[in-house]
Parts: sequence; structure tokens; C-alpha cells
Amino acid sequence: MTTRLKPTRQANFARRSFLTLVASSTLFLSGSAKIVWANEPATVPTKPAATGVKPEPVADATTNTSAIVSRYHGSWQMFLQNPCHTGNANLDPAMIAKGKVKWTFPAEGPIDSSPAIYKGVIYVGSDDGNVYAVEEASGRMVWRSKLGDKVKSSPAISDGIVVIGCEDKKIYGLDARNGKQIWSHETTDRVSSSPAIYEGVAYVGGWDGSLYALDIKTGEQKWRYTVPSNDPKDVIRITASPCVGNNQVIFSCHNCNLYSVSMKDGSLLWHFRTGGKIFASPIIVNNTVYFGSWDQSFYAVDATTGKQRWKVTTTQPFSIAATAANGKIFVGNDDLKMYCLDAVSGRILWKTQLNSPVPFLSSSPAISGNMLYCGSCDTNVYAIDTRNGAIKWKIKTQRAIISSPALTTGGLCIGSQDGNLYCID
Repeated sequence: MTTRLKPTRQANFARRSFLTLVASSTLFLSGSAKIVWANEPATVPTKPAATGVKPEPVADATTNTSAIVSRYHGSWQMFLQNPCHTGNANLDPAMIAKGKVKWTFPAEGPIDSSPAIYKGVIYVGSDDGNVYAVEEASGRMVWRSKLGDKVKSSPAISDGIVVIGCEDKKIYGLDARNGKQIWSHETTDRVSSSPAIYEGVAYVGGWDGSLYALDIKTGEQKWRYTVPSNDPKDVIRITASPCVGNNQVIFSCHNCNLYSVSMKDGSLLWHFRTGGKIFASPIIVNNTVYFGSWDQSFYAVDATTGKQRWKVTTTQPFSIAATAANGKIFVGNDDLKMYCLDAVSGRILWKTQLNSPVPFLSSSPAISGNMLYCGSCDTNVYAIDTRNGAIKWKIKTQRAIISSPALTTGGLCIGSQDGNLYCID
């Protein structure tokens, strides 16, 4: 149900759950990864989703998602920069942070939400229940908007509207200029998934196992796809952010499946089953979807057919989203290594050891030029050379980092569980 309001004043929860889970574990395993080739088919549905509408064909293999990504050149409007979630800033010239804190902004609670940046303003949520707008140049607060509970979701901005989920079971549309609530859409459980916005529609998942397609101007529901389950014990939460491309919306679920639904009406196109829960957000590059699973494997899947292209298997789960640049895929594993993979073959090009007090990486990487940036549970922000995996610098915050970086010409912006938003130059 959508509630539209007259103007008045006014990273994600799953990742925190990971942290709690792994913090209680004393077992840490490490080892080398191996590539497993397969032409293993996806599980293809025998009938379309409950809408009863015959699914539209997915774009063929010649489709290039760069046409979508190019629309977001020079901005960082949502989680991992664009609705394909490639996580590459595409700045000209590239932003190369030197590792010095430019400013910090104090919220009133931990910041697990990942920032979004648009037209000189940074938007981010906090456990204190606020969404903040902060001036990029100075760190000065522009406004804050109080919602009904913790805000783990990362904001997405388009057409002057900030769309964000909240643990009060609602998805909100806020005026980007002043934070005033324009509309809210009620779900039946928490919303920690981060919206992906494309062509005026926000796609966001919920703990209720539903993917929602909402008009960003009104909050009206265009369609809703609910993950099927015949067992009440099934965990069908959607906590990751969906990605968009090739006329489809692709999202992961805690029931071990990756789903593809039609962008037009939400009808099911295909689903691909792994051997473990999927907490990581998928990314789409041209006609390939990349994502990791808690079955300790990282997958490349054909976006048209849902068939596996390749997978890389390690000794620990993949909990965070990957990013992509220049024919390479960059992804962190819970063995505390950042991996660089060849996008076509899955071959490991390099891997770099990071640090953490627990066997868990929680911050998805972001890329600008030849540099990759990410946070870690060891409280540090890392800068890594994408060409060889060398760590160029690291900056210490006061607590673990769940938030993922956002990049602009002004520097790197990231939240910490110490309650501060950092801008690093």
C-alpha cells in the first residue's frame, strides 16, 4: 500500500547479521581458489509468475549494458553507482584519493548504509533512523529526515527524489532538496535492500520475499514479484540490491536462488540455484550476471538463458557484491582476500590479503581509474591498485565498516559503525 503525503517537515541489515554471526565463530579457514567450468542449466520455470502474462524475451547476447551505465557518468546515484551495479565511477579524469581525511560528519548512530552522491550532495541513512543530506564540499548538513526505524538501506536518487528502504517495513520517497516525505509504500517486513532506479522506476526487495517495482514520483506499485515457497520454514528474504539490464531485473534471495524477472511486468524469466544462501547483490555486465554465494563459489551466469558460464570455488563464502572494470571482476571473499578475476574465463589474476578480526568482508569495492577502494571489519578503508593488487594506503576509523564507498571528483565517501561519514581525499 502506498501512502502519498502532502509536503510536511520532517548496508544493509543483513550485513550486520553476518557480522554478528561470524563474530561468534572462532574457526578461520584459508586456501587457494579453483575454477570449475560447467554448462549447468538454470532451473527454468514451467509457467510464468502469478501475473499470468507471458514473459517478454530477454535481450540477446549483443545487448551492451554500457548504454545504461553511460547515463550515470560522473555521478554516484545509488548503491554501486548505477542500476547495473558495476561500481566503476567512470570519472574523467579518474579520482585518485591520496588517503587523507578531508572531513567527517557525525550522525547519531552507526552508518551501515552506503552513500549516494548527486549534484554536490551526499545522501546516506543511519541506525539513528535518519536519512541525511550532506554538502559534498564541506561536510555541512543540508537536511535530515526522520523515518520510523533504522535505515540500513542505501539511498538512490533520480528526478529530484531520494528512494530508500527502512526497517519500519516501508519504502520512502523523499524530496532531494529538503528531505520532505513525498510518499511511502508499506510492505509486510523490514526493508534493508537498496533500491536500483531505472527509467523512473525503483526496484527494491523486502524481508517479506517480495521484489517491488515502484513509480519514483508517486510510490505507486507497478508490479510485485513474490518468491514462491511451499514451506513456511523457508527463508525467502531479499536483502541485497537488485540489478537492472537487458529488459530484466535480477535479484538474489536467501533461499539460495538468483532470479530474473521481466522489467515490464515482473513475470519470472528464469532462476538459478546455488548450494548456499545468497546475500550478495548481483551485477550485470553486457549479457553476463556475476554474483557470489555462501556455497563458497562465485558465479558467472548467462543473463539471457540463466545458464552457468563458469564458477570459482574457494574455502569461504562470498558475502558482498562484486564490481567490474576493463574486462575484470573484483570481489572480496570471507577468506579476507580481494580477488581479481578475468570476466570471460574466471581465471584468478591476483588476490590480496586484507585484515579483519572475523572471517568476513562486508564492504563492496568501488573503482576509479586504476584504484579500488573498500572498507573492512578491521575498521580500515583500503586503497588497492587494480593492476596488481598492491595496497597503496589504508585509513583507520573507530569501528567496523559495513558501508560501501561512493566516489566523485571530490573524493571517496564512506560510512562507519563509529557513526561518522568520512570524506577521504
